[in-house]
Amino acid sequence: MDDRVDSPALPHTQAPGAPQEGQAAGRTVHGRPSLLLLLQDLVASFRTPGFWLYGAWIDASLRHRSQALGAFWSVAGTLAFVVLLGTLYSQVLNTQNPTYFAHLATGYVVFSFVQQSLRQSTSVFVKNRGMIQNGYVKYVDYVLRMFCAELITVAYKSTIVIGALLIFPVEIGPSILVLGLTVPLFLGAVLGVCMLLSVVGARYPDVGELLKTVLRIAFFVTPIIWVPNAISGKGAYLGSFLYANPFYYLIEIIRAPLVYGRVPWLEIIVVATAVPIIWLLASLAYRRARPYIPLWV
Repeated sequence: MDDRVDSPALPHTQAPGAPQEGQAAGRTVHGRPSLLLLLQDLVASFRTPGFWLYGAWIDASLRHRSQALGAFWSVAGTLAFVVLLGTLYSQVLNTQNPTYFAHLATGYVVFSFVQQSLRQSTSVFVKNRGMIQNGYVKYVDYVLRMFCAELITVAYKSTIVIGALLIFPVEIGPSILVLGLTVPLFLGAVLGVCMLLSVVGARYPDVGELLKTVLRIAFFVTPIIWVPNAISGKGAYLGSFLYANPFYYLIEIIRAPLVYGRVPWLEIIVVATAVPIIWLLASLAYRRARPYIPLWV
């Protein structure tokens, strides 16, 4: 008689970061992660947006939790910048552009969104080190949470752009309809760069400091406080670098139809060409780095 007692079956456990059963299909090709791994993780995150969508709202709300005026301070700083700097530089540059304040407000709000998104993306995994090391390894969620929090902030600031468009003589024409194309292109380009920088920043933390320097310089060489058609003399030399500046294209596809009533076909084509390249680079970096992110942070 066999006296052995069968031990109860233990529940199947998985190491943190291992793909769930039924999700492995399409994740590997001949033992290597699929190039579509980033896309698959994005689709999975959009199907279950609870963590990153609600988390983005919480993050945006907590930024001014202890202040009496709350989110108003997000608007107040931008408003003071546009009014004071706009008054000063409209005299310094001697610009006769009647839409200068709308030009400045739109350019600054768009650039500040790009700037904050890129800077935050380089440290997004490090800031969430605890959750990553505890096993929550939907890395795309962290980037989407940061990105959406910045979108909420820029939504507050966009009230300044609306005010500038209403106060100053800006003619709203049919060209504004092109924003239905340019806004998704803009968001797709910025989000793709954020995905790429999040991986690079996790591996090389110094990238964040380098990016800060680049963004400071980019603010002055991008037509935000100056208007390309209005500069003359030595200042015109700066305009020769305009088309080598990627921030110019991102701002112009939003500002040109909104403020100047024209469709920036060249800028749209450049951004539309750059978006798949950006996402291809992000996919390659993500596929390579995904297993090592918990070790890097």
